[in-house]
Amino acid sequence: MSNYKQNHNLNQTENKELKKLINKKEQQELLFKTEALRPQPSIDREIEKFQLRNGQLTSLQEVKGLIREVVGKYNPMFPNSIPFFSLMYKLNSWHHLNPKDFTKPPVCALWIKQYIYGRFDKDVLPSLLKKENPIISGYIKKYKLFQFLNDEGLMFLERYINQAINVMNESENWYDFELKYTAKYNLSVQLKLISQQQTS
Repeated sequence: MSNYKQNHNLNQTENKELKKLINKKEQQELLFKTEALRPQPSIDREIEKFQLRNGQLTSLQEVKGLIREVVGKYNPMFPNSIPFFSLMYKLNSWHHLNPKDFTKPPVCALWIKQYIYGRFDKDVLPSLLKKENPIISGYIKKYKLFQFLNDEGLMFLERYINQAINVMNESENWYDFELKYTAKYNLSVQLKLISQQQTS
């Protein structure tokens, strides 16, 4: 009987130890399962995709990929050979001004930022404006914003300029251009609201 008692006690001790191990394992599994349910931090924020105003998807890495670290050489993106400024002046009835003059009304720079650079992701224009770019006279800066775009960024810029020209050609005046352009490229909701209020 003593052997039986010893074996029985040994089995009970083994069973207790086995139960402890099983409980510990179950607790660990539960802990790991709970940990897996928690939202995991992004491994690389720069490659996360987000939606642009025009509906396309991009990432911070791609946005940074449009901007140069060092200023590029000057090749005009709004040369007199394209009708961008002549159409802008015509739609605004600025017949007394020459669209080929180097110095333009300050509102032109504002509209270029709003309607051309505004087509890029929302982080591109602020990134371009943060670049060191001293004022050389009045409101004229040493570099044009497009000089900070790389080849891919310049390709997008050229496309946006040509699309603006196409809409200008279809417009009766500047306000009409703003309404058509913002509707077509999903920009400036405020203009759309103004338009709806005027037609009501």
